[in-house]
Amino acid sequence: MALSEFVQGCLDQHYHAMLRSIDGLSQEELSWMPTPECSSIGFLVWHYARTLDRWVQFRAQGTPQLWEGGWAERMGRSAGDPNDTGYGYTPQQLEEFVVPPVSILVEYAEAVRARAGVYIGSLDDDDFQNATVVNPRGGTIDLAAMFQQLVWEFNQHGGQIAYLRGMQRGLEDAGYSGGVLESLAAKESQNG
Repeated sequence: MALSEFVQGCLDQHYHAMLRSIDGLSQEELSWMPTPECSSIGFLVWHYARTLDRWVQFRAQGTPQLWEGGWAERMGRSAGDPNDTGYGYTPQQLEEFVVPPVSILVEYAEAVRARAGVYIGSLDDDDFQNATVVNPRGGTIDLAAMFQQLVWEFNQHGGQIAYLRGMQRGLEDAGYSGGVLESLAAKESQNG
């Protein structure tokens, strides 16, 4: 398996698990924060899309973010700070964050994911080691380190989203495997 397929598979798995976690939630549930120091589900979905948009579009490709192309305004936010991904928000900023309607959140996340997928699909294994991006915390990192960070972050936030849903709705289906086992079963049935 090529590294680009592995990375895309990880991002796809997270995205579909996230969609599963937000399915059927009300605006109130998306906006609920267990304490003022915690993020809401809606904030975490927004943060996921903003982070992927900024890292892949701006840092890796040097192209404008989708955020700057009208998405900020659609969500009632300003595109004035293209680095605003929610990272480092204070409790006051978290409380003031207005969660956009789920349909807009999902539409933006899907647009960002699709654009990132085209980019990831264009990479070969050497690109992951040889291409570098500016690390906002200093220095440069290669694409492999960048995507490793993104996969880790999305796994962490995906768990937070599922946990917050569970706090509001109770236990989830214990047999759910994040989609991996279902994907393997589907491939096996296609291969005969």
